[in-house]
Amino acid sequence: MISRHKQWISLLWVCCALGPLLAQSVPAPTHQSENHSAGVSPLSPAEFAVIEGLFHDGLGTFAELSLANELLTQAQSSQPLFDSARAQAKMRQAILRLPAGHSAGARFTQEQANIAAATQRGAALLLARARPQTLVRVRHTALEFANANAADLRLEFTGGVFLPVSVKTEKSNKVAVAEGQTPDLGGKWAARYFQVSPAELEAMMRTLGFASLAELKANYLNVAQLVAQVLIVKLGLEDCQPTDFSRARVTNLAAAKYLLRQLLKFKHGNDGSTVIVFDRGTGDVTWETKLDAIDIERLTADRISFRPSRPRNGAPIASEFGLKIDGQAVVTFQIKHKRGKARDTERRYEFSDLTTRLIL
Repeated sequence: MISRHKQWISLLWVCCALGPLLAQSVPAPTHQSENHSAGVSPLSPAEFAVIEGLFHDGLGTFAELSLANELLTQAQSSQPLFDSARAQAKMRQAILRLPAGHSAGARFTQEQANIAAATQRGAALLLARARPQTLVRVRHTALEFANANAADLRLEFTGGVFLPVSVKTEKSNKVAVAEGQTPDLGGKWAARYFQVSPAELEAMMRTLGFASLAELKANYLNVAQLVAQVLIVKLGLEDCQPTDFSRARVTNLAAAKYLLRQLLKFKHGNDGSTVIVFDRGTGDVTWETKLDAIDIERLTADRISFRPSRPRNGAPIASEFGLKIDGQAVVTFQIKHKRGKARDTERRYEFSDLTTRLIL
């Protein structure tokens, strides 16, 4: 049996947006580094974001395997524990890239402890939900996301009972839905949530002055224009401009309800996963988002509003849009540009993905 893994450093993912820019000449973004410690060489925003990305990759797998091992331990299963060495190594490599004394080090360490405690509580809660069945096996299914399946773990119990579980580490009080981070503007976003046909999507794109998807995706703010157009047209928004949603009013309530139902469906994925969320800052374990508390069928149009989504820093349009119910945001749509190896190249403002997140 593999010995229980040492629990290492957690990651606080910071959403990396290098400032809204157009494909043409736009000033470079200016963000401050996380490091403010005296005498420590500062990291550039790009360098720090790369390190955070490495942490985040390791953290996701770490949280999944940590929960799996807690389940096996608490259930006194004879199944060998999962080996988290690769996830630990990835996080360790990332933290070693921080300058000595960097302020993020202590924060990451505390968050690691919070995640460790959260997985212990989460395992106990999941086992309690399954009683009187006994846990037989845990499978790690994180690489089986085809067809919008959400499960990171599949728990198998006596009596042929199984439970798919989607493991989330809370990021800025938001969690992504299944396939919620996608470059597929049509099938996995516009069609899925707004019933936009391919012909409609192409017509909207051409109305905005783009002859092809390739031309549209050359800059992520072009895609933001399309996202705004879909929201306005399909939800029948009035008193709304692409650059200001602060007074927008929904006139197509049926379309808004369809959107909200689809969001809840894809929160759980096509495999009907139970979603468990671990808060990095507190160690809290949560299950529900703000949208879960809404009775969608009794919703009225006057209860729906939007984040202003006004452009900043001289950009022509915002890169994130959000829908509210009773004054509280329940979902955001964020348009992102290239990161990683493209960060310091001329391709850095090309469209990368559209991320759909529910608010906790």
